[in-house]
Amino acid sequence: MIVFLASASTWMVGEWLHARGAARPVAPANEEPAPEAFEAASAPAPALPETSVKGVDPGFVVVPQLRRQVEFWKRIYGQYDTRQALVHDSRHIDLIYEVLQYGPNESQREISRRTRAAKAHWREVLMSLHRKQFDPGSWNEDEQKVAELFKGVEEPNKFLNAAHRKRLRTQLGQKDRFREGYIASGRYLVHMEKVFKEAGLPLELTRLPFVESSFNLKARSKVGASGIWQFMRSTGRLYLKIKGGLDERNDPLRATEAAARLLTHNYESLGNWPLAVTAYNHGRMGLMRAVRQTGSDKLEDILYGYKSRSFGFASSNFFACLLAAIDIERNAETYFGKLEREPPLSYYEVELPQAISYLELDRYLKLGREQIRDLNSGLSDAHWRGRERLPAGYRLRLPLGPDTTPERESRLFLVGYEQIPAVLKGPRVKTR
Repeated sequence: MIVFLASASTWMVGEWLHARGAARPVAPANEEPAPEAFEAASAPAPALPETSVKGVDPGFVVVPQLRRQVEFWKRIYGQYDTRQALVHDSRHIDLIYEVLQYGPNESQREISRRTRAAKAHWREVLMSLHRKQFDPGSWNEDEQKVAELFKGVEEPNKFLNAAHRKRLRTQLGQKDRFREGYIASGRYLVHMEKVFKEAGLPLELTRLPFVESSFNLKARSKVGASGIWQFMRSTGRLYLKIKGGLDERNDPLRATEAAARLLTHNYESLGNWPLAVTAYNHGRMGLMRAVRQTGSDKLEDILYGYKSRSFGFASSNFFACLLAAIDIERNAETYFGKLEREPPLSYYEVELPQAISYLELDRYLKLGREQIRDLNSGLSDAHWRGRERLPAGYRLRLPLGPDTTPERESRLFLVGYEQIPAVLKGPRVKTR
């Protein structure tokens, strides 16, 4: 955050407007432009090497007990797209009964119908196989296929158990969404890696948004999670500003700072990254309870030894999803061909001294809207339409051109801000 408090200067306000398309003013004889030394000061920090994750952190090694899960999710992210769904077993995750292919014009209603029918079919196959398991001569083609899939599974009533509604599930492919996320991630990863590096955290963690949202800024879950880091409102309020129309869960950079803090707290409580990452999905207290009940701080022991209704499929697969996403991203050209990421965002921030309508800022400083709206996705339509003021202390993010510095632009902005009449600043007065 860069804030420079300076006295009003007509020349500097004119410089601000010129940068946005107005005619450049002539500097008055008794007033000189800002010193060159100031303009050259503190250029933006050099970008970190793009996609610098190398998988060297020991906390992100694929242990043998997780290998099947990781390979399954690599297929989901790198082989099947959202017009395909795998009908599979939720416990033995790589036992795949069928791959459904949906047509480009199929409605969601028809897709749901076909999905239900496929699950019903394989449930009946499993039940039939349970009844006929000791009579292989009577097995039909599908029963033979399932028997072969379960050949290495040694457990009583394995076919009957696999027919349970929680065991038989479908998983939509994600290859097309991962590809889109890979391209979009270029806007944020340099900044995200900087935040995590400064916090002393492994850069592998910055790939969690591939799992959570595929870097989709508009991602919203059925249970209320929001933004690329998928913060729930209750958790988000611990780290972010969520009030009125302002929801920083939807600001990818503010949410990244919050995620770094949350993951740090998880690690401090749980002691290793597999558990800390899993706690990001399941909750820190839940994982601490799992450690106590199993007597182990190894994720693989908890996956196979912890019994809790709340510790379901998503939580038990969350860390494996991250490991798969890291591998897919590292080998993106193998899975997607040659791709170009979007360029990193170039911006600077100013902290607003008082509440103010964005319409008034735009009126006096000629900011424009679309690009600034993209940089401040935590703000709502109420802010952009002037129905709600930007709150005091809000760190407004503004585009940074190639031939300037954050310090200079911040100073120009704040000098211009001082020219706005005081009556337009501060909390809006309610009238009866």
